[in-house]
Amino acid sequence: MRILSKDKSHFRGTHKGALIEIEREKDGRFYIIVRWKDGGIMYDGWAPDHVRRMKDAKREAVSGACLDETKSVPAA
Repeated sequence: MRILSKDKSHFRGTHKGALIEIEREKDGRFYIIVRWKDGGIMYDGWAPDHVRRMKDAKREAVSGACLDETKSVPAA
């Protein structure tokens, strides 16, 4: 994951060609937006309530946008 900008309540970076933006609200919840290179939205919404750290919000963004999936080759 490449970091473009970050602070306590904000993260912006890229991962596998996608732009990830995360905002921590005052109540501790995270809002995540993941956009693909072409501008298509891959994830746009609140992280689950159990996500309480920025580190976990990044993991949620990657898994929620299916950026952690590996390409599989169909069986012949």
